Amino acid sequence: MLHFFWNGYIPSQRSYSVYEYSNTEIAKWAEYYLGQRIPFHQSLMAAGRVTVHPDDILLGHPSWDNRSIQEQQEMGSLLYDWVRDNALSSEAVCHPNTFILMPWVPQFPAEWLDRMPHLEAQLRVAKKIFALCGSIWIERTFSARDDSIQYEVRNKLVRCHMGCAAQNFAIVKEKFNPIGERQILHVSNLSSYKGFPITCESLIGLDTLLHVASSMPKGAQGLVEYRSEIGSLWFNFLGSIKNSDPEFNHWVAQTCDFYIHTATMDAQATTILENCARGLVPLVTPESGFSSDYAIYLTHDPEKNKSIIQQALDMPENELRERSIFVRKQIVEEHNWQKIYQQIGDEILC
Repeated sequence: MLHFFWNGYIPSQRSYSVYEYSNTEIAKWAEYYLGQRIPFHQSLMAAGRVTVHPDDILLGHPSWDNRSIQEQQEMGSLLYDWVRDNALSSEAVCHPNTFILMPWVPQFPAEWLDRMPHLEAQLRVAKKIFALCGSIWIERTFSARDDSIQYEVRNKLVRCHMGCAAQNFAIVKEKFNPIGERQILHVSNLSSYKGFPITCESLIGLDTLLHVASSMPKGAQGLVEYRSEIGSLWFNFLGSIKNSDPEFNHWVAQTCDFYIHTATMDAQATTILENCARGLVPLVTPESGFSSDYAIYLTHDPEKNKSIIQQALDMPENELRERSIFVRKQIVEEHNWQKIYQQIGDEILC
């Protein structure tokens, strides 16, 4: 039996034909593909003990505490630790077949560390760590030569692409807006490592409109002004969106031409994959975790980015169309869940 410690996904009649939230997608397709090779049990990161069988396999994300920092301080740390709790004896530190699956960067952002109270101990005892990330982060992990937990456990790492069920993005961009009318989309939780200030400052003064979708901050939809020392930018705030909404997908395909992501340390942003699946051309930093011959690469310098983005805005339709077609093809071929869980299953069951 394979016990999958994630968010306790419960399949529904239409689960596999509807695109859901990224973390839900990970659990959904884990059951669909790994479940074809071994009996599969959806569990929770806070489940504690689920087995005493020595031949079982445990695969999951490091324990995650979704409470606010204030709530954690008031109530104390999580007592359950699925890695420790499934040890087969009081002397053991974990079940002998324990594997970690998680996004990976050489320095974990504070937003992650605040939520993973058992992280270092769980990484140290895991048999292997399946690192969802771009190749840039494995290379930087190995070259760091520091005292970080990442460098310490580097030899356990197995790099995997983040997945995207591109088949469930049926509405795909077919025609780009005329030069002078092209628009840009960004989707994220706006955490510090997403580099949103760089995005805004890179667009100040350019003849384009930025649309921003996010569940944070909570606020009214419509035009919002971003201000910095170098100027201000008005962008269209969309609020929270649903990838399964046909109306939203149609709007993106008709309205937006580029997807922008100027992260400083993102494992492999799911939203890049989703919008490449929609056919948008990616404007991304290497540190956004996505690598493609068809992406347009930005820097962390807004002034340098302005000229790069302006050239993209002025590209002929045929070049944008070629990038759109081939970047979606890359998502279909390299970021499909079947291929990813084939790799993970081969490593676990070998």
